[in-house]
Amino acid sequence: MVKTHRDGGPATPEPTSPGPAPGPADCWVFDVDGCLVDSLTGTSLRPGARAVLEHLAHGGRRIILWSAGGDEYARARAEQFGVDGLVSAYFSKEDRDGDGAFGTGHLPLTGSRAVFVDDRPEDLGRDLDVLAVSPYLCDDPHDRGLVPVARRAGLR
Repeated sequence: MVKTHRDGGPATPEPTSPGPAPGPADCWVFDVDGCLVDSLTGTSLRPGARAVLEHLAHGGRRIILWSAGGDEYARARAEQFGVDGLVSAYFSKEDRDGDGAFGTGHLPLTGSRAVFVDDRPEDLGRDLDVLAVSPYLCDDPHDRGLVPVARRAGLR
């Protein structure tokens, strides 16, 4: 698994600095389009997504979906694919900070160890624990983009 940041520095195997060291996370924050749902048509749930979400939810982890499309958009996608019962909350990706990263101050993360899963890690702050996944563009039953997430979650 590779973690990258928007600073253009070389990708290195986990763990990377300066973000938090990998470890048990009680909150998982997933981007919607291109990460869990295909970004071209929005009609397919990424292979492995349901299994990862079920594993996390049944293990007592909080799951947050967030999207540049807004909280209601994220909720609608979860309902569309029948995973809404596994999700704790939905949020919009808010304004960007001075470095161009999406703000996370509006997310209920106080006291949590959170992992962010995103196909655009360059849009997230350097201080976050980010698992970068390849973009999920269209329905592809052979896609294995969530395998590193499943491993980190203890599923595989």
